[in-house]
Amino acid sequence: MINRGIITKAENEILTVVFDRPEACGECHACNRGSESCAKHTIEMKGNGSVGDIVEVEIDDDHVVLASAIAYLIPLAGLIIGMVAGFFVSKSLSHVNEELVSAVGGIVGVAIGYMAMHLLNPRLSKGRWQPHIVRIEKSIEKQ
Repeated sequence: MINRGIITKAENEILTVVFDRPEACGECHACNRGSESCAKHTIEMKGNGSVGDIVEVEIDDDHVVLASAIAYLIPLAGLIIGMVAGFFVSKSLSHVNEELVSAVGGIVGVAIGYMAMHLLNPRLSKGRWQPHIVRIEKSIEKQ
């Protein structure tokens, strides 16, 4: 996946690049709950460029799909495992509502899934998971 963005800040080989929201995002607005800043995405990355330059940034499509799968499947697995565990715990206890204990187990499972994703994030935010600059076009004003 290749996206084009504009460098808005360049300090010590760290570039701040702003991208328009891709069409694939549709009207979801999940990034900032529908605010105006949702239309722009900003990342910081290493590279050589100047403010106003247009950059093409690429991330491997396979990694985008895998990251999306991880983001959805870990909490889903937590939900299912938590509900099943809650159900079996409720069977061993007397005078409890099985559905309530199962629902609480599911909520706890989702919370654990999100904590696991939070712990995995530093590991997945490096190396092949990082976007890299493919090309830099100098701004017309500088030429």
